[in-house]
Amino acid sequence: MSKRVKFLIAVGIFLAAVLISLVLLWFRPPVKNNSTSSSSKITNETKVNNNTGSLSFIESLRQRDYEASQIKIEETLSNNSSYSSYTVFYLSDGLKIYARMNIPLGDGPFPVILLNHGYFNTMSFTSGDGTQAMADILARNGYLTLASDYRGFGKSENDGQGSRGHRPEYAIDVLNLIASVKNLEKANAEKIGMWGHSMGGEVALRVAEATDKVEAVVLWAPTSARSEDNLRFYSRRHTSATPNQQVSDGSSPIDYLHYIQAPISLHQGLSDTEVNPEWSKQLSEALAKEGKIVEYFEYEGQDHNFRNLGWDVISKRTVEFFNKYLK
Repeated sequence: MSKRVKFLIAVGIFLAAVLISLVLLWFRPPVKNNSTSSSSKITNETKVNNNTGSLSFIESLRQRDYEASQIKIEETLSNNSSYSSYTVFYLSDGLKIYARMNIPLGDGPFPVILLNHGYFNTMSFTSGDGTQAMADILARNGYLTLASDYRGFGKSENDGQGSRGHRPEYAIDVLNLIASVKNLEKANAEKIGMWGHSMGGEVALRVAEATDKVEAVVLWAPTSARSEDNLRFYSRRHTSATPNQQVSDGSSPIDYLHYIQAPISLHQGLSDTEVNPEWSKQLSEALAKEGKIVEYFEYEGQDHNFRNLGWDVISKRTVEFFNKYLK
């Protein structure tokens, strides 16, 4: 074979190799820029985290889920001609929370009232403190009542964050209890009302802002709907009841009243020294401004617990309010 032929064969092979390489490059999928992709991913994750971190406490309550646990009877406390009373427990964020429950006699299902107690020293608190008297009246009027002790109170487990003062997290325990009501055989989970006294009124407002499952709310002498008011007021007055020194971001119910769907009945003694009576008046005006259904009652000469009233008037109004919206 001549040198010229060999040369032409070599050139042909070279050109064929080049042509094949060009064809492969042409049809090859484009390579992703890993640097750009990672950067985009980090940006998106950061945005999600920033959004989560920016949620206020009330908004976070509205966004999260609540577990429907079994409400288990630990002890039968009493039986009378109208109802039976029990100590029960349920789960709230993995914590074992105790509560007092009254079930009217009869087949049911009965409308449910959740009762929220006010501030107590956790060392001396006994299940039912602050709610037992009103729970008795409501149970005799055909309501199944449940009063959560909240985390850290009585025998309820603590979350390790302390239980003194006006902790917004108490609302979580009530919201988990609402989710669990459907597991009670004699409870009408479609007819739930809520009562709160003092700090329990503050708890009730947060709950009402976080869920639309509550159809009527009664507040007796509630603490301020502004967390800052409570911090200042109780830091000065009651060292043993000092609220957390840090106010949770967005935990003031006054800023989220637009979320409330339930009608509210508000009661305030004008000789109350444990809360500022002006707080209830301001709350009533704010609710009305938001277009909410609210009734407001002032009681001349009455203290924080309405002792001089004998409860005849205020308990009657409370029962009538619940009857109107739950029966």
